[in-house]
Amino acid sequence: MRPANEAERLAALHELNILDTAPETQFDAICRTARVLFGTPIALISLLDEDRQWFKARCGLSDDGTSRDVAFCNHTIQGDGILIVEDARNDARFTSNPLVTGAPGIRFYAGAPLILRSGIRVGSLCIIDTEPRRFTTEQADQLRDLAEVVTANLRVYQDRTEHRRVAATLADTDGALRNAESRYASLADALPQMVWTVSPADRITAYRNASFRAYYGETGEPVGRRLSRNHPDDVDRMSCAWEAGVAMRQGFELEGRLRRHDGDYRWHRIVMSPLLRGGEVVEWLGTALDIDHIIAAQNQLRETGDLLRLAQEAAEAGIWEWDMRTDVVRLSPMSARMHNLPVPDGQDALEIPLADWKAQVHPEDLPGVWTEVKRAIADRSTYSCEFRIANPAVPSEPRWMQSFGRMLDDEAGEPARCVGLQIDITDRKASEARIAYVASHDDLTGLPNRVVFHASLERLLGDLGNRHGRAALLCLDLDRFKTVNDTLGHHAGDGLLRVVADRLRGAVGVEDVIARLGGDEFAIILRGPTGLESARTLAQAVIDAIGQPIHLGSQVVTIGASVGIALAPEHGREVDILHRHADLALYRAKAAGRNSFQVYTAGMDEALETRNKLEFDMHLAHRKEEFRLHYQPVVGMADGQVRGFEALMRWPHPTRGMVSPAEFIPIAEETGLVVPLGAWALEEACCFAASWPIEARIAVNVSAVQFQQPGLEAAVRHALALSGLAADRLELEITESLMIQDSEAVVACLHRLRTIGVRIALDDFGTGYSSLSYLRRFPFDKIKIDRSFVREIDDPDAQVIVRAVVSIGERLGTAITAEGVETEDQLALVRQTGCTEVQGFLFGKPMPPEQALQFMQEQTPRKAA
Repeated sequence: MRPANEAERLAALHELNILDTAPETQFDAICRTARVLFGTPIALISLLDEDRQWFKARCGLSDDGTSRDVAFCNHTIQGDGILIVEDARNDARFTSNPLVTGAPGIRFYAGAPLILRSGIRVGSLCIIDTEPRRFTTEQADQLRDLAEVVTANLRVYQDRTEHRRVAATLADTDGALRNAESRYASLADALPQMVWTVSPADRITAYRNASFRAYYGETGEPVGRRLSRNHPDDVDRMSCAWEAGVAMRQGFELEGRLRRHDGDYRWHRIVMSPLLRGGEVVEWLGTALDIDHIIAAQNQLRETGDLLRLAQEAAEAGIWEWDMRTDVVRLSPMSARMHNLPVPDGQDALEIPLADWKAQVHPEDLPGVWTEVKRAIADRSTYSCEFRIANPAVPSEPRWMQSFGRMLDDEAGEPARCVGLQIDITDRKASEARIAYVASHDDLTGLPNRVVFHASLERLLGDLGNRHGRAALLCLDLDRFKTVNDTLGHHAGDGLLRVVADRLRGAVGVEDVIARLGGDEFAIILRGPTGLESARTLAQAVIDAIGQPIHLGSQVVTIGASVGIALAPEHGREVDILHRHADLALYRAKAAGRNSFQVYTAGMDEALETRNKLEFDMHLAHRKEEFRLHYQPVVGMADGQVRGFEALMRWPHPTRGMVSPAEFIPIAEETGLVVPLGAWALEEACCFAASWPIEARIAVNVSAVQFQQPGLEAAVRHALALSGLAADRLELEITESLMIQDSEAVVACLHRLRTIGVRIALDDFGTGYSSLSYLRRFPFDKIKIDRSFVREIDDPDAQVIVRAVVSIGERLGTAITAEGVETEDQLALVRQTGCTEVQGFLFGKPMPPEQALQFMQEQTPRKAA
């Protein structure tokens, strides 16, 4: 496994002239820092030659390299990212690697490539542990930063090689220099560092390469004068170095901050070399490499080291030592305090028998601790373990400790002592428990979340596969939750969800699982011997519990629940299948009128597919403007004259024919398509009404969904302005479901619409949520009695209800319209109740615009009086 650019990579490595060089302080310091920073026993700076891996710096290893074919680094240089191997024994690439199966016994490895330039990776900075471990994203970033420091030091080698090449070229004979001046100038201009020559007498820069000119500007100055312009803290040191070099006729190297032409100071490594002729200095050659980024990285590294030292001091770790020959444990004061033991006055440690120390460890944890200790003794290695000790302050909540130990041999090579440190990790354990809880529970309701739901259902279905048993899954969705959330605010919605969670806990057995899947979606897993009847009983109990009024501060709301039921194994043995089938049953329950439950049947898949196809066709029909408005006349009871028309949406489907509004309007409301369709209906109806030969009103139905979305008022104003229709000729029909939430925002919106002259009618009165209270809260211009009352108008009870509504309308100054009048007998009875307007097939069916216009112009309407 070799990189595609292996030849170029090896050439770049060899040009550094670093292989087999002596150890250097900066590389060794980086290795030590990496080992302390990440807490690993081994850290390496590895360079990959053709057939070997050579360590420029190493901590924790005595060997100076390995063969390349076993080097983990050989994998690291295949890309620019960090290579992380959390357990080499479980990684197919390394499980049989001799460095894993033998010494040093690598289990964990993390390596960052040393990228000399784009695509050229000459080696790696890596850390190694003999135990598996995790490696976080933050740690990976820290390792990458350290690798950048290593690379910066490698570039110093590269720059030195370049400097020697330039110096050798410029130190050639004076004649050859003049003959090749253009060639060498081009070479120097291509270098990234600044290059210049200085005359020894007047110290004027005779030559400046492109980098020099770009840094200082096109105009040159004598070096002596320029020094006064550099950083004040560096001027004296740089001047002394220059004067000493000139006097001794010896080259020198230093670091300092040079001021750029824009006033910015940047660190440079400056090298000055004398060019001799006949033993005399004829010219000085200078180079300056920008190392500002290296200095910044070194400063950051020093700061990191300081932080590490502070962390060690602040860790409050207790030190201990176990003499294996006497079985005496020696505890530092901090360690003794962790064990709730006092240190005698005048002593710097407490000595106790090993048996007393073991007695303090929780009985459930002691076997695991001792197993780790025995392993470390046998392997002559380190160990780490966690255990609990008694907490006298709170006996029911023992404190957690983490202990690290290392075995030490005596002169004969036998284990004699174990030394280590101990840290109180009680707070960390509590945090881990909290994190585990948060990861598995919904923060708002405290119920298990989707992850726990999926795992619990998978486990239950797996158990069913091993024995004969049954289970049930109930998926439920709250009805009218979105209305509460949108009108009363998210705070009220959150409170409602908490109430629902409590009611579900009260309705479901302790062995069953309740989960919140998200939003207002919940699921219940019934365990144990479960049949269809028990699932039905629970579904109804849940619906009844959730349907009770809910107090949210000063507001009282009533919501419902739709439930879908799927049984295992009848409806599926896999989580996804069973969940899908329960969701299908839930959808059918919502489509059937909500606040009910449905059990999955095989035909529901086909029904959902049909519904999805209809939704797709609706969006297409909206884009192609295929929806139409038909108009049904509303007639005055007193004189039989046309008072107005109700605009009713129709959908002539190209293949299915006329689709019933009862079929497509619920889908439009569910998908939000009703908002643009409603805006279109307002414009279309107003424009048509503006062209009528009579001053009749046009009534347009407005969905509750349109009130939940912003823009309804703007849509009404736009339709009136576009058509020129007088506002008092537009009548908006709303249903009782909009008023049931007792929303101040809805009432305020209706008042604003009435302020501009628009009439408001209450449609379908008496269809399930009738309440006289909202007739007091809003002065409707019209109440439309639902056709179900008209259909049963010969029933004395129905007549009494209609007369009561008419009486209320008279007192409130509200018109009363009877819908669905289809026969003469119905008309006669409606007349007796006192209704002011009638609408129905007896006077005219919904008709296209041209027929409605003809109805107004040519036909004499049927007299109602």
